[in-house]
Amino acid sequence: MKTYLIGAAGAIFLSVIISLVIPEGKLNKTITFIMRLVCILVLIQPITGIFKIGSGDKFSDKVDYAYVETIYSQHQSVQLEKLLYNEFETECNCVVSVYYDGKGEFKVNNTEVAVKENNKKLIESIYEYLKELGYINITVYAEST
Repeated sequence: MKTYLIGAAGAIFLSVIISLVIPEGKLNKTITFIMRLVCILVLIQPITGIFKIGSGDKFSDKVDYAYVETIYSQHQSVQLEKLLYNEFETECNCVVSVYYDGKGEFKVNNTEVAVKENNKKLIESIYEYLKELGYINITVYAEST
Protein backbone atom coordinates (compact mmCIF):
# COMPACT_ATOMS: atom_id res chain seq x y z
CA MET A 1 0.00 0.00 0.00
CA LYS A 2 2.89 2.31 0.79
CA THR A 3 4.32 1.79 -2.69
CA TYR A 4 0.96 2.57 -4.25
CA LEU A 5 0.59 5.82 -2.31
CA ILE A 6 4.12 6.96 -3.18
CA GLY A 7 3.51 6.15 -6.85
CA ALA A 8 0.17 7.99 -6.89
CA ALA A 9 1.64 11.05 -5.15
CA GLY A 10 4.58 11.02 -7.56
CA ALA A 11 2.31 10.87 -10.62
CA ILE A 12 0.18 13.74 -9.36
CA PHE A 13 3.26 15.81 -8.45
CA LEU A 14 4.80 15.16 -11.88
CA SER A 15 1.53 16.16 -13.56
CA VAL A 16 1.40 19.47 -11.66
CA ILE A 17 5.05 20.29 -12.45
CA ILE A 18 4.63 19.52 -16.16
CA SER A 19 1.44 21.58 -16.44
CA LEU A 20 3.26 24.56 -14.87
CA VAL A 21 6.31 24.28 -17.15
CA ILE A 22 4.49 23.86 -20.49
CA PRO A 23 3.63 27.14 -22.28
CA GLU A 24 0.04 28.06 -23.14
CA GLY A 25 -1.45 26.82 -26.41
CA LYS A 26 -2.78 23.69 -28.10
CA LEU A 27 0.14 21.58 -26.91
CA ASN A 28 -0.62 22.54 -23.29
CA LYS A 29 -4.17 21.20 -23.53
CA THR A 30 -3.01 17.92 -25.07
CA ILE A 31 -0.25 17.31 -22.53
CA THR A 32 -2.52 18.30 -19.63
CA PHE A 33 -5.12 15.81 -20.87
CA ILE A 34 -2.51 13.03 -21.12
CA MET A 35 -1.16 13.74 -17.64
CA ARG A 36 -4.68 13.70 -16.16
CA LEU A 37 -5.29 10.37 -17.89
CA VAL A 38 -2.07 8.97 -16.41
CA CYS A 39 -3.10 10.17 -12.96
CA ILE A 40 -6.51 8.52 -13.31
CA LEU A 41 -4.91 5.25 -14.39
CA VAL A 42 -2.49 5.33 -11.46
CA LEU A 43 -5.33 6.02 -9.04
CA ILE A 44 -7.57 3.19 -10.30
CA GLN A 45 -4.75 0.64 -10.33
CA PRO A 46 -5.94 -1.10 -7.11
CA ILE A 47 -9.41 -1.56 -8.59
CA THR A 48 -8.01 -3.63 -11.43
CA GLY A 49 -6.78 -6.15 -8.83
CA ILE A 50 -10.36 -6.82 -7.77
CA PHE A 51 -11.23 -7.99 -11.27
CA LYS A 52 -7.93 -9.87 -11.70
CA ILE A 53 -6.91 -7.69 -14.62
CA GLY A 54 -3.20 -7.95 -15.15
CA SER A 55 -2.77 -9.80 -11.86
CA GLY A 56 -0.13 -12.10 -13.31
CA ASP A 57 -2.28 -15.25 -13.20
CA LYS A 58 -0.74 -17.81 -15.47
CA PHE A 59 -2.92 -19.81 -17.83
CA SER A 60 -0.74 -22.85 -17.19
CA ASP A 61 -1.83 -22.86 -13.53
CA LYS A 62 -5.39 -23.54 -14.67
CA VAL A 63 -4.62 -26.43 -17.04
CA ASP A 64 -4.68 -30.06 -15.93
CA TYR A 65 -1.83 -31.34 -18.07
CA ALA A 66 -2.22 -34.92 -16.86
CA TYR A 67 -5.77 -34.99 -18.23
CA VAL A 68 -4.71 -33.37 -21.50
CA GLU A 69 -1.86 -35.88 -21.84
CA THR A 70 -4.30 -38.77 -21.34
CA ILE A 71 -6.79 -37.48 -23.91
CA TYR A 72 -4.03 -36.63 -26.39
CA SER A 73 -2.45 -40.07 -25.93
CA GLN A 74 -5.78 -41.80 -26.55
CA HIS A 75 -6.42 -39.71 -29.66
CA GLN A 76 -2.94 -40.36 -31.05
CA SER A 77 -3.35 -44.10 -30.38
CA VAL A 78 -6.64 -44.27 -32.29
CA GLN A 79 -5.21 -42.25 -35.19
CA LEU A 80 -2.14 -44.48 -35.38
CA GLU A 81 -4.34 -47.58 -35.48
CA LYS A 82 -6.25 -46.09 -38.41
CA LEU A 83 -3.03 -45.09 -40.18
CA LEU A 84 -1.50 -48.55 -39.82
CA TYR A 85 -4.71 -50.20 -41.00
CA ASN A 86 -4.77 -47.99 -44.10
CA GLU A 87 -1.06 -48.52 -44.78
CA PHE A 88 -0.64 -52.25 -43.99
CA GLU A 89 -4.25 -53.49 -44.01
CA THR A 90 -3.85 -55.14 -40.64
CA GLU A 91 -5.48 -54.50 -37.31
CA CYS A 92 -3.30 -53.30 -34.46
CA ASN A 93 -3.72 -52.14 -30.91
CA CYS A 94 -1.61 -49.02 -30.45
CA VAL A 95 -0.61 -47.16 -27.33
CA VAL A 96 1.05 -43.80 -27.90
CA SER A 97 2.31 -42.20 -24.70
CA VAL A 98 2.36 -38.39 -24.86
CA TYR A 99 3.80 -36.04 -22.24
CA TYR A 100 3.94 -32.28 -21.72
CA ASP A 101 7.52 -30.99 -21.78
CA GLY A 102 6.81 -27.86 -19.71
CA LYS A 103 7.81 -25.57 -22.59
CA GLY A 104 4.46 -25.45 -24.32
CA GLU A 105 4.72 -28.66 -26.37
CA PHE A 106 3.34 -32.15 -26.14
CA LYS A 107 5.75 -34.85 -27.25
CA VAL A 108 5.55 -38.58 -27.86
CA ASN A 109 7.34 -40.51 -25.13
CA ASN A 110 6.99 -44.01 -26.54
CA THR A 111 4.94 -46.01 -29.01
CA GLU A 112 3.69 -49.56 -28.56
CA VAL A 113 2.03 -51.51 -31.36
CA ALA A 114 0.47 -54.94 -30.89
CA VAL A 115 -0.08 -56.54 -34.31
CA LYS A 116 -2.98 -59.02 -34.53
CA GLU A 117 -1.09 -61.45 -36.77
CA ASN A 118 2.25 -63.09 -36.07
CA ASN A 119 4.20 -62.04 -39.18
CA LYS A 120 7.84 -61.09 -38.59
CA LYS A 121 8.19 -59.25 -41.90
CA LEU A 122 5.04 -57.20 -41.20
CA ILE A 123 6.27 -56.34 -37.71
CA GLU A 124 9.62 -55.18 -39.09
CA SER A 125 7.86 -53.15 -41.81
CA ILE A 126 5.65 -51.42 -39.24
CA TYR A 127 8.69 -50.68 -37.07
CA GLU A 128 10.58 -49.10 -39.99
CA TYR A 129 7.50 -47.16 -41.06
CA LEU A 130 7.04 -45.69 -37.58
CA LYS A 131 10.75 -44.89 -37.39
CA GLU A 132 10.50 -42.96 -40.69
CA LEU A 133 7.52 -41.02 -39.31
CA GLY A 134 9.66 -39.86 -36.40
CA TYR A 135 8.23 -41.94 -33.57
CA ILE A 136 10.63 -42.77 -30.74
CA ASN A 137 10.91 -45.68 -28.30
CA ILE A 138 9.01 -47.95 -30.67
CA THR A 139 7.91 -51.43 -29.62
CA VAL A 140 6.16 -53.58 -32.21
CA TYR A 141 5.17 -57.14 -31.34
CA ALA A 142 2.70 -59.86 -32.27
CA GLU A 143 -0.30 -59.86 -29.99
CA SER A 144 -0.78 -63.17 -28.20
CA THR A 145 -4.21 -64.71 -28.45
